[in-house]
Amino acid sequence: MKKITALILCICMVLTLAACSSTAKDPDTTKAPPDGAVDYSSMTIAWSPANLSNELQVTLTDNIKASVEALGAKFLSSDPQGDPVTQVTQVENFISRGVDMILMSPNDASACGVVLQEAVEAGIPMIIVNCKMDDMNGALCYVGCDDLTAGELLMEYAAGLLGGKGTIGILRGPDGLDAAIKRTTGIDNKLKENPDISVYSSQAANWKTAEAMSIVENWLQSTSLDAVVCENDEMAIGAVEAIKGHGKSLDDVLVFGIDGIPSAYQSIANGEMKATLLQDAKAIAAKTVEVMQLYFETGSVESEYIIPWVVVDSENINEYYKAG
Repeated sequence: MKKITALILCICMVLTLAACSSTAKDPDTTKAPPDGAVDYSSMTIAWSPANLSNELQVTLTDNIKASVEALGAKFLSSDPQGDPVTQVTQVENFISRGVDMILMSPNDASACGVVLQEAVEAGIPMIIVNCKMDDMNGALCYVGCDDLTAGELLMEYAAGLLGGKGTIGILRGPDGLDAAIKRTTGIDNKLKENPDISVYSSQAANWKTAEAMSIVENWLQSTSLDAVVCENDEMAIGAVEAIKGHGKSLDDVLVFGIDGIPSAYQSIANGEMKATLLQDAKAIAAKTVEVMQLYFETGSVESEYIIPWVVVDSENINEYYKAG
């Protein structure tokens, strides 16, 4: 009887081992083979920019695309044209297609937070690029500059040129957008340290040149300004055009921007804008793809990768802009 029992146990063990070896799922070696190499040729990476009418977003897109394709991966991208609802729909399409990773520069933190959670639930990792969200909702990490620091640095620089006094107008980004909120908070922080600088008006021009131009034209019909502090360069370009159109000197009404786009460099070189803060899109794109690779190769990344701002003005413009 004991021999029969032992024989039955042996047979059960053999059957169990056979079942395990035949039904257990092989580890996914496509993304992380044992030798640490990664086969990107089988991967699809999706990129959701905020708005490709924005020069910085175009630079981000071009550089991310080039780096992803250089790895051999397939690159997908859709332009939501600044519309949060469209961006959500496009990212949901990426999710339904089962892409391997989504890189996103969100238009609206609230709307994009929902679709970020959808990606997490679908098991698709996501990196937030260029516009940090307060609630990252399970995103792998943030890659980009710190917008609160940008606002503080810009206003501190402007206050220095103004000698700590004067009347200014502020052109904000879209209300509700995290980047704009933080830049505004940074500007306000430094205004508190400069009580002799008064704000005539603070209005949202939504990152757009034409809207900024119209707002500043209206301001100049009603008051005299010493400076226009703009939360991006495209609005600063609009402010410059309005001031020139009103017959004012750009040495009397100073204009400051953020992002370091080529048209801002040209404006500084021409003696129009006084300064911009370089948000190095090429460095952000390179770091984003570097972090993507780090995740696929190690499964671990830091919570954020901050790219520092650089003040670009007449003193160092030749380092960033070559005429002709």
